[in-house]
Amino acid sequence: MNALYALLLPWLLATAPDTGTVPTAGHLPVPDDPGMLFYIQRSTNENTIVYALNPDATGRPAIDRPVHVFWRRYQEDGRRAELDFIQRTFAYGIRSKYMGNAHELRCVAYNKLPLFLYPPATPGGPPLVLVTVNGRTIRLERIYLQIDGGAFWTPNVTFIEFNGHDPLTGAAMLERIVP
Repeated sequence: MNALYALLLPWLLATAPDTGTVPTAGHLPVPDDPGMLFYIQRSTNENTIVYALNPDATGRPAIDRPVHVFWRRYQEDGRRAELDFIQRTFAYGIRSKYMGNAHELRCVAYNKLPLFLYPPATPGGPPLVLVTVNGRTIRLERIYLQIDGGAFWTPNVTFIEFNGHDPLTGAAMLERIVP
């Protein structure tokens, strides 16, 4: 099984029914949940997976479970919904490893691309998630999957985008992987 297929299969297995409209990257709703670290969207529908900080009593990422993952069900009424066991265990969940000054995060569906969660640099400041794609480090805000047809088990993935900002300059960044 190739790595891209492993990444996409959980998206296909845990989706809400399609409404028949195909959103484009620029026309999807943007979640604004408190503590949001980043989110994942795809072209097949508007439903979004939100990855939010699970803070300890001091506001830093909790050592044992630093990230809380949930749905934002825009195709229904925009409600927040918890992941079920299958989604959490095989699709959208996060495994974390505390490394002293950061948490290494790995998506359960695709563990080859590490994300790094850093606590706020200043008290009350936002934590950040960094990922390196195509040799460039991005302060991650959004992952977008463009899927154009294909079948349930073999979607035709045109590209995957990683959106965010340069962690040093703040400049907007977009890195695309073309399968």
